[in-house]
Amino acid sequence: MRRTLPLALALASAHTIAAGGSDVDALKSEVDQLKALVMKLEQRLADVEGQKVPVEDLTALTKLNPVAIKSAQESRVTLASDFRLRYESIEKQGSDRRERERLRARASLTYKGDDFTGVFALASGGDSPTSTNQTLGGGGTSKGLQLDMAYVIYPLNDQVNVLAGKMKNPLHRPGKYGLVWDSDYRPEGVFLTTETGNFELAAGSFWLESDSKNRNERAVYALQGMYNAQLGGTTLNLGLGYFEANLSGDKAFWSGDTIKLGNYQDCSNGSCVFTHDYHVIEAFAEANFTSSVNGFAHWIENTQANSDNTGYVLGLTIGKAKNAGDWAFQAAWQNLENEATVALLTDSDFAGGGTGGEGSQLTLSYKASSSLAINLLYSDTERTTYTDPNPLDYKRLVLDFSMKY
Repeated sequence: MRRTLPLALALASAHTIAAGGSDVDALKSEVDQLKALVMKLEQRLADVEGQKVPVEDLTALTKLNPVAIKSAQESRVTLASDFRLRYESIEKQGSDRRERERLRARASLTYKGDDFTGVFALASGGDSPTSTNQTLGGGGTSKGLQLDMAYVIYPLNDQVNVLAGKMKNPLHRPGKYGLVWDSDYRPEGVFLTTETGNFELAAGSFWLESDSKNRNERAVYALQGMYNAQLGGTTLNLGLGYFEANLSGDKAFWSGDTIKLGNYQDCSNGSCVFTHDYHVIEAFAEANFTSSVNGFAHWIENTQANSDNTGYVLGLTIGKAKNAGDWAFQAAWQNLENEATVALLTDSDFAGGGTGGEGSQLTLSYKASSSLAINLLYSDTERTTYTDPNPLDYKRLVLDFSMKY
């Protein structure tokens, strides 16, 4: 671009010299304006490569090069999409082995303006809050397409952002593990996030039900802070958090949220309602021992239940599957008691989803190319719910082929 700008000035100057009469002064004035603008833009490019052209510059350029302006405006909108094919085998004690093939497809548009960022995304799947997978079958029936995200990010200043809508979860998941939050869960509400130096903070509320017509109106309030520290050659992320969901006496917020999912519900009056509130405190740590060896620990406790109210996960990751040919391996042990957290929002894969699961999970990842990743997951767990008198063995094998395009 820098090579073409002097050429444009030269051509414009030549045109000015060739013109005659009263047009010369007008053309000279226009060329002077163009020259000043080009010098300003060249300086900006030299200072910050890749920075967006300010609105005032775009306005001036509109009169001179509409095609360039249209291209600059379109570059503010980016499209991202991914597709995943999955083979899954489930062995649950007392049931026949289950095998199925599934897919997940997602696409998102992101607009980055001068005053806000907007995200709009669609995903395959039904109405589950924690899964966008679709099981293949049904004679080739059409599969569901749902609103996955629709939110804005509005910066109050250089450090503080407001997020509003149905959004990607701004709360940190240590080790990218779903002890409390499934990776597909999209909170619907308002959050405030800030990052100052080594400290990060997220605070906000999101709705489980916002319509008072349903007589089940309920919001969740969350606060989480994380501090980034350096201890010798080890990078540490240390965090504390708290969230509050006062669900006692409320009906389930989704049809799949039954007593089988893990939390106890009283159904003695003909309508099942939660018996506990969930005031959950959390503490976590992540340690990057080397560029390819990372460990994490996450602990939670629900202060509103007297028993079966804690959960934790310990994990180790070796390698990073970022570039073609890279491998990564993760091993984790999780124990999540039934009343430790809201069962509806936890990892939908571990021990069948929800709370009441304990056991190990191993994941092997291989980056086959820049756009193709292969992941193999195996979990060996026990599942305890209020509907089963004894813990049941629950084994799961998952093979994923994930593509970005």
